[in-house]
Amino acid sequence: MATRKSNQHFEFESITLLPSSQGSQFRQIENQIRSAITTGRLPGGARVPSSRRLAELLQISRNTVLSAYEQLISEGYLESQVGSGTRVSLRLPSSFEFPRTTRSASSSAKDIRRLSSTGRRLLEFSQHLPNLSPHPQPFRPHRPAVREFPIKVWNRFLNEFSRFSVAQMSECDPQGYEPLREAIAEYMAISRGVACTSKQIVVTAGAQQGLSLLTQILLEPGETIWVEEPGNAPASQLLQLSGYSIAGIPVDAEGIDLKQAPSGTSCPGLIYVTPGGQWPMAMTMSLNRRMQLLDDANRLGCWIVEDDYNGEFRYTGRPHPALCSLDSHHRTIYLGSFSKLLFPAIRLGFLVVPEPIAPAFRCGRWLADRYSPPLTQMVLHRFIESGQFLKHIRRMRPLYQERQRTLFDALTKAFGDDIEVSLPESGMHLVVQGKTSDIDRRLMEAAERAGIEFHPVSLYSQSPGKARGLILGFAAFDPAEIKRAVVQWARGVKRNRGT
Repeated sequence: MATRKSNQHFEFESITLLPSSQGSQFRQIENQIRSAITTGRLPGGARVPSSRRLAELLQISRNTVLSAYEQLISEGYLESQVGSGTRVSLRLPSSFEFPRTTRSASSSAKDIRRLSSTGRRLLEFSQHLPNLSPHPQPFRPHRPAVREFPIKVWNRFLNEFSRFSVAQMSECDPQGYEPLREAIAEYMAISRGVACTSKQIVVTAGAQQGLSLLTQILLEPGETIWVEEPGNAPASQLLQLSGYSIAGIPVDAEGIDLKQAPSGTSCPGLIYVTPGGQWPMAMTMSLNRRMQLLDDANRLGCWIVEDDYNGEFRYTGRPHPALCSLDSHHRTIYLGSFSKLLFPAIRLGFLVVPEPIAPAFRCGRWLADRYSPPLTQMVLHRFIESGQFLKHIRRMRPLYQERQRTLFDALTKAFGDDIEVSLPESGMHLVVQGKTSDIDRRLMEAAERAGIEFHPVSLYSQSPGKARGLILGFAAFDPAEIKRAVVQWARGVKRNRGT
């Protein structure tokens, strides 16, 4: 990759650190160094100061600088070699799915200071906004098989409602279109074993809004939320932005393990989990761990949020019952999303909440944005009520299972003993890890050169330097695409070895 020329040079003494309350200092350091690299002010091969030297220049802890360097090394912007120090990589990575934003020439520290504290946090998080390209390359995560969606059926239903009646032009219930809520409640009973009524369903503009709404209603500002580590970074960013204290609890092969909560961690007001297919490590929470989690939440007196974003796509054995269906203490809020099940642009999700507190959610939704567009809700209801929704889900399961197996087999054939990769019981992605950090780095570099899209696991960890691996989505890509991409990737790894 050619380095962009620039008449500017980057002075490390110029790194500006806002108060830590406006964003962690190591994130601010890595963002400014990354910006200098991508704009050419730090050219490929340029030496960067030692962590000790930069810490002295900025008058901060050396560990803060080390954390920033480790993240940039894991992303491929820096490389460290014994005897030659740390330098800017000659071959820079692309932006994965998260393009790095840079400040324009007219931007200044004064502009940033004009922002509110929330605005400054949003500016910091803006680097992680996803690429909205409609043509993803293997193996972009989060993407369902949109090409397999029955668009003709959907459009036929859309045409049925394209001419609004006077009643349809009136306001919609903030809690959601009543027939849709009835259909969701019926589906939850059949598919997830959750006994609920339409009065407990709250339709939202996607899972993120649902999470924001429920934390506002269930928690006081500043309360602690326990999340999986590694875990759903956008959700954690949303919660941090809302003023909550986030504590990462490690996961193992069975899911989140509350026994590994760091000593001194504050008692949580809420525990956020993805039991149906953990993001990003892809394991399914065992039944024993589910029961233990429910007992612990009752003992701690806290809520549980069950984000079941892809629990429908299970490929081996019988599906585990939803946490919500096992919870006799009624502390679990179920969070569902149609964006992963159907297509991203639908932007509809839902909550299943205890009936006595549902009116608070109805009022909260009304204050936030009144309601989701009625037309989309009506079409989705028709899609479910006609049986097309269940038909589509049942058709996707074997298709996704085939694609999962194809990717797994292609990876093990191409990389052999150099990698560690497992075959999850459910979900829409795999995680591949190099046997060593060096192999992990080579995999990322070769993937970038081959145009392979992926997410680094480090992006979802609160300890980026310790997290390894690449997250590979398979749902949106047919077997031929998968095999071709892996072969091309493997050739790049071999060239990188000089073989």
